[in-house]
Amino acid sequence: LTCVTTGLGAVPFLVVKPGPLGIGLAVANAVAAGMMLAASASMVFEAHEHCGTMDWQLFVGLGAGALFIRASERLHGVDEEEEEGIAALHDALLERKQWRKAMLIFTVMFCHSAAEGIAVGVAFSRQLNHEFGIYISLLLAVHNVPEGLAVALVLVPRGVSATLAAFIATLTSVPQPVLALAAFLFVEVFQGLLPIGLAFSAGAMVYVCLHELLVESMEQLGFTKAVL
Repeated sequence: LTCVTTGLGAVPFLVVKPGPLGIGLAVANAVAAGMMLAASASMVFEAHEHCGTMDWQLFVGLGAGALFIRASERLHGVDEEEEEGIAALHDALLERKQWRKAMLIFTVMFCHSAAEGIAVGVAFSRQLNHEFGIYISLLLAVHNVPEGLAVALVLVPRGVSATLAAFIATLTSVPQPVLALAAFLFVEVFQGLLPIGLAFSAGAMVYVCLHELLVESMEQLGFTKAVL
């Protein structure tokens, strides 16, 4: 579900041109950030319920999650904007050159998507309420729609069809179901690491929210509107 909904972001381009959606994307990113922060808060509270003395697992997991996303961004060697990364990936594949750079950019997208997959898998742990996994999955599924919209906004003006853009957007989320299964099996075997797994996912999502989604929204909407 979380993988497929990413492709829905390209659906508007079946009926409209990409130009007018700049403000719409900013609003969508702000809404997505709010949903991810809500999911992150829920995961932190769940992690706290299963933590040991002084919640040390909570702090380790949060820090590790944020560092994981930060490290994935540094794979370029420089901090590139997401739009520049998608455009470079498109150009590299289209011209059949710069494969190394294309793979680095795809790896960054993979890591960002992987963190959300881990969140889904950990949320379905049998140590937690079954509805919690569904709740996290639905939040991330809706959040992925503007993620796909951002990809389509870069590709469609470059001549890529909306259908192909939807397919490419979906591919960027392929790690989610794979990592969800891996994370679920991992926490089932190593049940003591459940709090760290929950906090890791929360830390990664909070970093993406504050460092990417909200920043991009504020560039278009301003601080007050983005926060609202």
